[in-house]
This record gives sequence, structure tokens and C-alpha cells, in this order.
Amino acid sequence: MLNFLREKLHLDVAAALDFEQVLFPPPAEEIFTGGIIHPSVYIWDAWMFAEGREWNLYTLASPRALYVDLGLDLAVFRDHLPHHWRRFVSDDAGKTWRDDGAVMMPRLETDYFDSRSIWTGSVLKHDGCYLAGYTGIRNTGDDNRPKLQALGLAVSDDKRDFRPLTEEPLSCPLRDYEAIRDMSYYLGPRDTLGNNDGEEGGPILAWRDPWLVKDRNGTVHMLWGAKSTFAGRQEPVVGHGVLENLSGTPRLKLLSPIFLPDAENFTQIEVPQIRYNERHGLYVMMISTTNKTPDRPPQEYIFTLRFYVSERLNGGWRPVRVRDITAEKRYPGIFFGLREREDGKICAFYNIPFGDNCAENLRHSLPAGLEETALF
Repeated sequence: MLNFLREKLHLDVAAALDFEQVLFPPPAEEIFTGGIIHPSVYIWDAWMFAEGREWNLYTLASPRALYVDLGLDLAVFRDHLPHHWRRFVSDDAGKTWRDDGAVMMPRLETDYFDSRSIWTGSVLKHDGCYLAGYTGIRNTGDDNRPKLQALGLAVSDDKRDFRPLTEEPLSCPLRDYEAIRDMSYYLGPRDTLGNNDGEEGGPILAWRDPWLVKDRNGTVHMLWGAKSTFAGRQEPVVGHGVLENLSGTPRLKLLSPIFLPDAENFTQIEVPQIRYNERHGLYVMMISTTNKTPDRPPQEYIFTLRFYVSERLNGGWRPVRVRDITAEKRYPGIFFGLREREDGKICAFYNIPFGDNCAENLRHSLPAGLEETALF
């Protein structure tokens, strides 16, 4: 795929173009007001890390040049091509954003677990530095298996230059196949992992979107989108583990899946995001869900944001709100935080990017303004 792109860029754009500059465009000079419609990249999943007045919005980004200039179909090729993490910064609660450019890139043309692309993750401050849980996509050499995911950990001193902490992933379905299945997680047949067509009647491999969060004791947990067959069928669950030895070579202690009480209503969980409300002693989780299966036509796809609360991270999650975003042609949401209203209600405030099936000028961009939903 990379050789194909090099040839196309050489022939159709300009021989002098630097390949890295095309894949990971430099920061935009403009200041974005409200929303973010970026001139050089499409924005995919996104997540927020706040520190004081500074809001750091991290997004998956893919260069427009690969689709607009080369004429590649966005919906077909997006998961086959390299994404990168991009950082946007706001000091005025999201009224304006400045682009800080690419802050983490896949290790292309290597044998590492993130050699094809990197997908969604999260950022957490720990011991004076910034940890990033992320999804690595391995280049299998087989374009029918472009979605072989693994969980990785990176670090930064400044929230913008992230470097992988280990050459090996924390957890890899290929390497850790038996250990993962022994913990009641579902993985399809080993030689089909990461295939483009779904798994045994279900949606694609789910071992992605790690969210880092500390519990009340300061232990760092990782939660991610996964599946289980504990109930005798593919069931979407939240993967769960605890990070150990963070001062040395980090390890992930895999724990049992987190089951959700309304999982019969969807087939896949993506981008779990968690905030903590100290006053009520409750964790709040937002997930994006879909009912996709290989045999279901796209016109029947349903996309929702779902909110849950629990007193503990490892279970007991109770659904409190569902937001259907199907008709709005939107994408997985961004959980910015929690607010308390004057009437005492705790509300989630969030944003929902535009997805594939909207006007070209809005495709994969960030709308202006934040939405708010009362939870409890």
C-alpha cells in the first residue's frame, strides 16, 4: 500500500513532495473558531485531556490529499491507510483551537505492532509525564487483514511528542491468543484475526481504543472495546486490565471482561471514555455502539452514544442515557467532562464529530459547540 501511494503521489502530485509531509501534514496556520474543519486532514475519533485551563483535544487524522488528490474512496480505504494522532489546544474552553500537528505516528515499514497505522487511545498524567494508551495496527502484508489490533503504551514529557514505551504491545490477540480466550474474551480463528469482513457472523475484531483511568487508590486501569463468548455468542464487552511496573517495563495484567446489562441492543463497543464525579463517588462511562454485522445492509445500521454509571471500574455499570446519532450522520462522540447544574443535576458535556455520509465540507470534522445531557 505504501509503495502504491508513493507511485501515485510521484505521478499525480509532484515528484518533490515529501512523503512524510503528505502522510502527516504540518500544523495549519489558522486558528479554528468553535469547530474544526481542517484544510489538510480528515478528523476521526477524538478524545480530550484537560490540565488547568488548557484543553488538549487528540484526534485520529488522515490526510485529505490521499483521498481528494488521489481520488481514493474514503469509506473503502480509510482503515487501510496510515492514521496519526493530532493535537489541538484550546485555552478558552473550546471557543478556539490551534493545531499542534502530528504528535504520534505509526512506525511504518517496520515489524512492530503499529507498523500499518495507529488508532484511538487516551492520555493520562502519571508521575510527572503523560501516558498514552493507543491502538496499534500491524501490517500483516495481507490487505484482506488490515485491522489486526494490539494495545500499546507511549509516553510524552510535553503532551505532544509521544514515543512508544516498548517495542512489544501490552496485549496482542495474535501473540496472546490463548491467554485472552482463557479469560472469556472472544477472538475469531487465529488465521482470520483482523480480517476486513467481520468475525464468524459478527463485526470486525475488537481489541482497541484503550482508555487510561486511575481508581481512587491511584492504580492505573486500562479499559477498551472487546468481545466475549461467555454467554455462548459474540457479545460486546469492555476489556479490562491493570497496568503494572510503570517505572520499569510496563505490563498489562488482563482482568475479566466487563459486561453491560443492555449489550443485546448492539454488536460492538468503541471508544469507551470515563470521567469521575467525586461528589457522588461515581464513575461515568460513555461508549459508542453500533449494530453492524457482515450481513446487515448499511441502511439498517444504528449508531448510538450510551452513558453508564458505577461505583467501581470493574463492573456494576448501570445505563442512564442513550443518544441515537444515526440520522445526524455523526461519528463516535468525545466525552469532554462532567458539570453540575444549578439544580444539582450532573451533566455530561460532549461533542459528536461528523462522519462519512454528509456534505463534503463537513465530512470528518468537529462541529462548533458542546452538547449537554443530564445523567443523575
